[in-house]
Amino acid sequence: MKYHVPYNFILNYLYPLRPTIKKMLGGYTLQLNKKIFFFLRESDTNPEFNGVFVACIAEFFEELQAEIHTSKMEFDLDGSINSWIFISEDLPDFEQKVLIACNLIKDGDVRMGKI
Repeated sequence: MKYHVPYNFILNYLYPLRPTIKKMLGGYTLQLNKKIFFFLRESDTNPEFNGVFVACIAEFFEELQAEIHTSKMEFDLDGSINSWIFISEDLPDFEQKVLIACNLIKDGDVRMGKI
């Protein structure tokens, strides 16, 4: 099945990894080995929430926020607190911050992702 996945530059950044793309909650998840790493959202409804949500293990949330992006918004997409870092598409360095997250995933950082 083909999807129009927003921010498809992420797939290039993750190469040679080939994530599975799944439609979820009005956006798309990128998964590797059944672990969700990104939730991508681009919609005309509530555009202030458009961007990339980076999944992380809650105990490493603040540490990863300091490395990737310190978001002023806190999200609870799956019932767990401090486990999603939001990178808004409106940020001037949006792509650079997403690249940092992609590199952590490619390097096998155990702090990243959620099952």
